[in-house]
Amino acid sequence: MRRVPTNSFYTGQWGLLRSALSLGGEKDISAFEEAFADYIGVKRAFLVGSGTSALFIILKALKKLHRGREVVLPAYTVPTLTLAIERAGLTTRLSDIDINTFNLDTKRLGEATSTDTLAVLPVHMFGFPMDLSEVLRRAGREGFCVIEDCAQAPGAEMSGKRVGGGSGVGFFSMCKGKIISTFRGGVITASDPDIAREIEREIESMPTPGVLFNTVLFAALFLMNYATSPTVYGPLFRLIEPFKSTEVHEHFEPTLATPFAARLGNIQIEAIGDQIGRRIENGKTLYNALKEIEGVTLPAIIDGASPSYNHLPVMIEEGERIEHIARLLLERGIDTARMYERPIHKIYHLGYPDTTDPFPEATRLSERLMVLPVHPGVTGRDLETILETFRKIFS
Repeated sequence: MRRVPTNSFYTGQWGLLRSALSLGGEKDISAFEEAFADYIGVKRAFLVGSGTSALFIILKALKKLHRGREVVLPAYTVPTLTLAIERAGLTTRLSDIDINTFNLDTKRLGEATSTDTLAVLPVHMFGFPMDLSEVLRRAGREGFCVIEDCAQAPGAEMSGKRVGGGSGVGFFSMCKGKIISTFRGGVITASDPDIAREIEREIESMPTPGVLFNTVLFAALFLMNYATSPTVYGPLFRLIEPFKSTEVHEHFEPTLATPFAARLGNIQIEAIGDQIGRRIENGKTLYNALKEIEGVTLPAIIDGASPSYNHLPVMIEEGERIEHIARLLLERGIDTARMYERPIHKIYHLGYPDTTDPFPEATRLSERLMVLPVHPGVTGRDLETILETFRKIFS
């Protein structure tokens, strides 16, 4: 693959802007879909407007092929997935996470599935793969579908194969902060031909955003690209902050993607090996150093897994230290995040009791989690700054 510098997909930005003002280019979408399918190792890929839109489309397709009205997902993951489930006319059911891996606890999955389960969503959180074998075995016995949520995990591998092709259907996100980012975007991957046909029919009925959307998308991408550099993040924080998602969404509108997003995605696919390689290098550096610090817990990397490090998640046992760490790093121009500060059952009313916590591990993680940047713009000096800060706090 061609080696491309970190900021290369913004090189020649005015030419890209002229392209953004054009509504043509269906061939760009097809080219991206073919390249993405080839990279993951699946038969089909479909470019859509977001990861949440991808899930909505998948669920609409599955409803036509399978019985069941309930969708099971981890109690700690992207909360807006429940909006896609609701819009598809289905019901959300939650299952607790494994605090050792930060992913779905397959030993407790049977507490959430039933004869009315349409699908289960195992999630490769933060780019750390989970083993699908137990979920797939249970699916074979009970008859539900498995939708592989790879939103944060392009390039991650399990047993030498890239995630996204381990079940009949999966999806990825290309929204801001993701390994492949077009600010807004998502990809469906399908190896089951029946599911692929139904997905194609669903996509044909959805509207495509227009010229104004492309122009706003370009401006947001341009700002966010340069904002990820620690040398400019601090001074630009006031401008960047509005683009950081902190509110709880109550509504969801499924969308498709534009040819402009496909062009940006194609450029990044060409360079993805180099980009992920630098993420892995940065992630391993922090992982190996932080795992030695008492009071800091990292997700276990299970046998056969090769993470792609969308972020590096760390659980701080004394949660009150999180704000202190974040403030010290921000003063040095390094952004951190809390991700989802509450589990799904404490964000949306899904019928679970308030008296006792049905998903204590998801709650424990949400209250103690922060994520550290490992993207290609993070330098060796930045990594040392992060480690110096943690050593100072936990000494």
